[in-house]
Amino acid sequence: MSAAPPFDLVVIGAGPAGAATAFHAAHSGLRVALLDQARFPRDKICGDGLTARAVVELRALDAETAAAGMGARINRFELGAPLGHTRSALYGADGYPDYAYVVPRLKLDALLVERAVAAGATLLEDHAVERWQQVGSALQLSARHAGRGITLTGRCAVLACGAHLRPLLRNRILTRKPQVMMAVRQYLEGVADDDTWRLHYSRRTVPGYGWIFPAGAGLANVGIGLYRRRSGERLADTLAHYLAQGGAREHLRGARACGPAVSFPLRCDFLEAPLSAPRLLIAGEAAGLVNPLTGEGIDYALESGRIAAAHAARMLTERDESAVRADYERALHHRYAALFAFCLQLRRWCSSPWRVSALTVAAQLRPDLRRRLVRLLLGGGEMSAPPSARRILRAVLGLAPGSR
Repeated sequence: MSAAPPFDLVVIGAGPAGAATAFHAAHSGLRVALLDQARFPRDKICGDGLTARAVVELRALDAETAAAGMGARINRFELGAPLGHTRSALYGADGYPDYAYVVPRLKLDALLVERAVAAGATLLEDHAVERWQQVGSALQLSARHAGRGITLTGRCAVLACGAHLRPLLRNRILTRKPQVMMAVRQYLEGVADDDTWRLHYSRRTVPGYGWIFPAGAGLANVGIGLYRRRSGERLADTLAHYLAQGGAREHLRGARACGPAVSFPLRCDFLEAPLSAPRLLIAGEAAGLVNPLTGEGIDYALESGRIAAAHAARMLTERDESAVRADYERALHHRYAALFAFCLQLRRWCSSPWRVSALTVAAQLRPDLRRRLVRLLLGGGEMSAPPSARRILRAVLGLAPGSR
């Protein structure tokens, strides 16, 4: 095997979490290698939504202006259920904007990689990391490039491999496959442009939801997110049935498919996921950071990448790297644990379209409840302690004055 010069930080995976890590680490002066098994631009199956939380992170990457020109700006949200629907503006607070974006990942991820390289990171494409081992105070990584094995050395690493489980399983960070959500996505063209995210819960989509996200220039990202996969039904068929019913059919009248429907897993096991290993931090979807209710993960990827970069820099200067790793894990749990626990509880409620109907009716009648839910789920502000699902459900049933 050939040896490459050592780096301060090796980032494994160049999606949003990895690119954000590489940008912030390189910007702080670290020697950073950013590895990915693909070549950019490359597509990533996703809903393409960028919440207000993601917009804040794009600003930190000096990427919002460029991203805004690649997709659609979102100002409103619609939640549909069999007995009605509710519409709302997006609510911003605490320094978060009152808008969002939809940007196809083919464009977004290439932009984020460009920002990381501009900050000083070294991009190594077509590099598939297989194993690593600690050698003294560094990590030695074995990878495949152009059909041959190479070795990279870094003083520490950040693992941001998304839903790819092989690096985690092969290096025994995970000992079994985690439970995942499943989703299927398709692009349609010839769709009327607007500024609204649409989520629909129906008998056809349960246990899960359907989405229609405008992406600009007549393009829409449509899909189904399933909390658990049904037996005996192809995901592409489930999506086709959803698009042929009710409000989806009316909104997409005359639209044409740009290509086949493609399915993908979503790791939302953050509350149980390992977040670090010796001289290694784990960020983004590799840490289970996908919202278990909405399937959103780009915002958490960008945020956790920034947090990982700061802790990687500390790991290089502080003697007790295990203490730094513990601080990193505490930082992520402080930021996300209460929200994820709340979303898991609310997901159980949303497993029935009739219960979602009750939620939509309550949200129409209670502006405070609607505002709270939109901000919680779509990233319009920081909340250190989200309301319990029980309080939300009491508000839905009219037994309490809402969540304040």
